[in-house]
Amino acid sequence: MKVGFLIVLFAALPSLPDTDIAVSSPAKTKAPASRINTLLDNAGISIGTFYTLYPTKEDLFFETITNIQRRLTEKMIDINRNRQTKEGFAQSMKKLFREYDSKPFLYNFNTPDFQSFVTKLPEEMIKKIKFDSFDSFRQIIYAANLRLKMEEAQAYGILSALLSTIRAKDTLSVTCDCFAVFDFMVDSIVADIFE
Repeated sequence: MKVGFLIVLFAALPSLPDTDIAVSSPAKTKAPASRINTLLDNAGISIGTFYTLYPTKEDLFFETITNIQRRLTEKMIDINRNRQTKEGFAQSMKKLFREYDSKPFLYNFNTPDFQSFVTKLPEEMIKKIKFDSFDSFRQIIYAANLRLKMEEAQAYGILSALLSTIRAKDTLSVTCDCFAVFDFMVDSIVADIFE
């Protein structure tokens, strides 16, 4: 029931103004409670149904983040299973970067709405999100059938830092093609972190 509910709920997102993050769907002039009401109205879902499935908005936020992580991990694993090479891994990173570019809520953690949700999440939920992210990295490496030249944590940190360059996209785009820059960096880094 919850998966279907999420599909209906997120189908309503495009009709909301100034949508920056899928979970909170901020319309900059409205308070958070009215934004969730607008989202539910657009999806044709009653507030009672929402709170039956999700005791709090943070529960929806957590489930959404974990579903997004799972879906992205599945895409990355699929690419790497089908192309078990350094080049295949680099290609999956390039696809992930472009996915981030098309959905700013995946990386724009500094919005007031995102910070509001995160600060209300219980510590165990935050730990799960972080652990799932690192575990996804392990699964992707395993699917790629590649061996690291360094500690897992260091490789994870390097690739996470590389993906964070999406935040500089607007600055980079003034002087160069940010995708070409990322592609060059990922090709160079992948060659250095895998045997």
